[in-house]
Amino acid sequence: MIAWRSSRQAIIRQARAITMAATPRPPREPLVVVLGSTGTGKSDLAVELATQFRGEIINADAMQLYKGLPIVTNKMPVAERRGIPHHLLDHTGLDDTPWSLDDFKRSAATTIADIRARGNLPIVVGGTHYYTNALLFKDITVGTDKEADSELNFPILSEPNDVILAKLKEVDPVMAARWHPNDHRKIRRSLEIYLQYGRPASEIYEEQKLRKAQGGGSGQVVDGLEDDEAPWESLLFWVHSDTEVLRARLDGRIDKMLDAGLMDEISGMHEHVRQREARGEPVAFDKGIWQSIGFKEFRPYLKAVDEGAPAAEIEALRRAGVEQMKTATRQYANSQTRWIRTKTVPLLQQRRGAMGHLFVVDSTDVSQWTVNVAEPAVDVARRFLEGTGPLPDPGELSATARRVLDAATAPPAERTVCQKTCELCGTTTTTLETWEKHMRSKKHKALVRGRGRRALVPVDEVPPPASDVAKSRPSSPDMQLGGFFEPVPDP
Repeated sequence: MIAWRSSRQAIIRQARAITMAATPRPPREPLVVVLGSTGTGKSDLAVELATQFRGEIINADAMQLYKGLPIVTNKMPVAERRGIPHHLLDHTGLDDTPWSLDDFKRSAATTIADIRARGNLPIVVGGTHYYTNALLFKDITVGTDKEADSELNFPILSEPNDVILAKLKEVDPVMAARWHPNDHRKIRRSLEIYLQYGRPASEIYEEQKLRKAQGGGSGQVVDGLEDDEAPWESLLFWVHSDTEVLRARLDGRIDKMLDAGLMDEISGMHEHVRQREARGEPVAFDKGIWQSIGFKEFRPYLKAVDEGAPAAEIEALRRAGVEQMKTATRQYANSQTRWIRTKTVPLLQQRRGAMGHLFVVDSTDVSQWTVNVAEPAVDVARRFLEGTGPLPDPGELSATARRVLDAATAPPAERTVCQKTCELCGTTTTTLETWEKHMRSKKHKALVRGRGRRALVPVDEVPPPASDVAKSRPSSPDMQLGGFFEPVPDP
């Protein structure tokens, strides 16, 4: 009887969803979100949409929350904002406590309500994608306040990581084997789910996966994997540029930032730190504005300037800082794209109809911005807001859109859970695939070679001085001695 009732409810839900999809109507509480990696033109598209549809923009970039530092944080110049109101921008002081995710959610929710009360369209834009996810999905993470509540209810969650892991191995060995032993957050969350629901997280996740495959509801809500029956009323634009083009664009942008006075802003930040430290106020360089790309890369340079190092050394450190900033920016862009693909898209797939509201626009060719980005986005947004007809198929917007969406929605490669620790390297892996990758890595092979060579030297034999060895033979190219002195990348 229970199985029949569950099946009948699933059919009713599907029929209701089909009816709603077949009967377009204007969204009651529309929200537009612009996603994408840094340098793709998210802010330009947000301003264009706000201009066309009486919109107001809400910043979702953690670094742009801070007042000042327009170059370091790469804020859109005021002249390019076209008079569009921007909220949560230049909002907090450098010395203020860094915002938690809950802080952002509360402020953004209030701002969105105020914008709607004025009859305008809220448009969220920014590269801190866990901020945008927090607005789109419920309960996707455990905030600071919730963590404190959990620790009051379940004291074991405040214990050291090894204690929590031992308990997780006892109650949910499947999840314990899935996570790296040092991944405290995931280990803690898995145990918290067991304590909250009285069932292993692995069991709940497996049921959710099965329900999704069968087209049913999700039942228990865990980590945002809810399956609401309410229509999806958010429209998402993913601004995308091809990797090689974007890399060159980002390098050029940093050169322009240097010409615009980047070093002056960085020096000002450094002086601010010195004044705080002189007052006995420690600065947490891994939090808030101090972890921004463009400051930490130049700290060795700033220290050398303070110490009066030779001009040549200072210039070398400055050039190194520029290259490190470019590398960090490219890596950050990759991580933003990876976040959308591995975090945002899977959550959208859990919500009925949501993937039909994710549109990729191609900003690779800046000269074709109007044709490839602005016009298609405005057309889709107009259809969404007017509700006079179905939205186009996101995959039909362009060849790039189809390629990007196909890649983002492709099922992940099967992984064999298998936790192993390499005694030679001290590296722990959690799947057979990552173990095999580690065994093939340069780091592991270099250590194996080094251990093998050391084993060739008898314990009671003292090697001759390097100078004597050099005299006995002109060179040893086959030994590849240079490899011993080169940094070996991580796997």
